[in-house]
Amino acid sequence: MKITKRKICLFMAAVALLALTAVCTFVFWYLWASRDVFAAYGAKIMASGVFVAGRTPESIAVQELAILPRLRYTVDRENQTVTARVFGSAPKTAVYRDGLGAALAHDGDIEALRQQARPELAALMDAGVAEMPWPTGDGPSGNPRPPGIDEARLAAAVDGFFDRPSRFLKRHTRALIVVYKDEIVAERYADGFDANQRFSAWSMTKSVFHALYGIAVKQGKLSVDAPIPFWRDLDDPRSEVTVDMLLRMSGGLDYNEFELFPPMALTTMLFLQPGAGDYAAALPLLHPPDTVWHYASASTNILSRALREIYGDDAYYALPWQELFSKTGMTSAIIEADATGTFVGSSFMYATARDYARFGLLYLHDGVWQGERILPEGWAAYGRTPTHTASGNYGAHWWLIAGDEELQNGTGSQTLPNDIFVASGFEGQFIVIIPSRSLVIVHLNLDLLYHSPVPLIHNILAALPE
Repeated sequence: MKITKRKICLFMAAVALLALTAVCTFVFWYLWASRDVFAAYGAKIMASGVFVAGRTPESIAVQELAILPRLRYTVDRENQTVTARVFGSAPKTAVYRDGLGAALAHDGDIEALRQQARPELAALMDAGVAEMPWPTGDGPSGNPRPPGIDEARLAAAVDGFFDRPSRFLKRHTRALIVVYKDEIVAERYADGFDANQRFSAWSMTKSVFHALYGIAVKQGKLSVDAPIPFWRDLDDPRSEVTVDMLLRMSGGLDYNEFELFPPMALTTMLFLQPGAGDYAAALPLLHPPDTVWHYASASTNILSRALREIYGDDAYYALPWQELFSKTGMTSAIIEADATGTFVGSSFMYATARDYARFGLLYLHDGVWQGERILPEGWAAYGRTPTHTASGNYGAHWWLIAGDEELQNGTGSQTLPNDIFVASGFEGQFIVIIPSRSLVIVHLNLDLLYHSPVPLIHNILAALPE
């Protein structure tokens, strides 16, 4: 049989049609299977954005939620709720509670969620720092600018990260602060954002929980070598898991943070379950404790639930404010609780860029703030001590760079200091701390495609004295 060009073209067209049909079928299935997660995500992110961050629904819809198919949402400002539907999903409603942020009403009982509100905590936010000098307040520090800075190079480095175009995935910098020798030497915000704006921390919240556990250790409430309270008496390997193992993501949980197909453990935990900590605490182990490293947001949510059990509700809710935020001037900060009232320690914190910089300064100075020791001596060093199962790239709820030669060298002409540690969050949130260079960098983004902080670090360091 003679094969003609026409037959080849017809064959190729048929293959292309089959491939297109397969892709469309897969996309339709994926959207349908994920519709409830997408709707819950849309309601939660919209509610937090409007009622915690103070943004307009329209800005959130065209930025964070632009990738959601056929998003339909209703914002009820009087009742402080958001209801969303996506691609034929059931409606999902998120409720704002004073002091505890937004949570999804999984059982539809909106009033029960409202009753969780902690107005006494909400009253502490944004209180009393505007007129105080930096770093505890936002007023001028009164100190001279540190000498030796290449001002033109620093300005170019900062401005360069605001020149990136916003494309389909909405990649762009929203805030960038450079703190050198305790002074803000560079600070810039994208259009529509400013120094009073709260930004989502996403997984940078994990590093804040490292601080809360440090405070608990300092108060004698627990030891990092202690087992998890509600696992201690179990007749299975979870009884051997310690606080340290969960802080180091080496507890051995049967949990995959990066599943590609629904139902995914991460989104189920955060958006389809009333209690993220309850869901995580019910997970079995896949590996013996402290033998395998897997990044797991579930670890932090177990730690959050454990902290609530150790302290009791009133002291648990007060802990971040009384022992961390108020003492360091982080008065915009809010950690959101889930529908059970437990802080979602893996993911849901909001604060201003300057408050994230204050948090970085606390760790830069080994947990001492303006002469007062907030964290135990050596706690910051413990956070950046490499985890033996993680190839040197992870400490205790802090990311490291020194263990990865490619990251450390990056694209710059200088080798990065080996004492760098980083709080990192989804969509490109970073707090970079370099004690040997007296440097803290806060970089807040909307970036659905991961990018490394290494180029930014190289560019900033090149403008500062060695």
